[in-house]
Amino acid sequence: MAVLSDRTSDYLETIYLLSLRQDTVGISQVAAARGVTIPTARAAMNRLKKDGCIRQERYGKILLTDDGREHAACLYRTHSTLFRFLHDVLGVPAETADADACRLEHGLSDATLGRLTEFLDSHAAPAPDDAARRTR
Repeated sequence: MAVLSDRTSDYLETIYLLSLRQDTVGISQVAAARGVTIPTARAAMNRLKKDGCIRQERYGKILLTDDGREHAACLYRTHSTLFRFLHDVLGVPAETADADACRLEHGLSDATLGRLTEFLDSHAAPAPDDAARRTR
């Protein structure tokens, strides 16, 4: 799989989160969740399809490939870990913590993520399972 841009990764994560809540994901749902027009979302879907992250027939429902699902789940785990740290440990308001986690998730090394996860697991309350509520 190609290296995805930050913006394209955000679309992939959005599809992943939507797919956790419903069986099928349509372009209009992705556009609404991202706050963009359908043509803008369609352009992102074309990039994700080209990169092997999704399958979609013309005007059909969006399906994550195995590689796309794996990559999206990793993005979401990173985002969730950062959100937990910013919100639960540092007390950053939820909306700000979510936006900051989105910006930080793209440049975080695996080593730093591992250390942050270890810290949270040993010092903080367990993470709530809020994937079904978030669509970013």
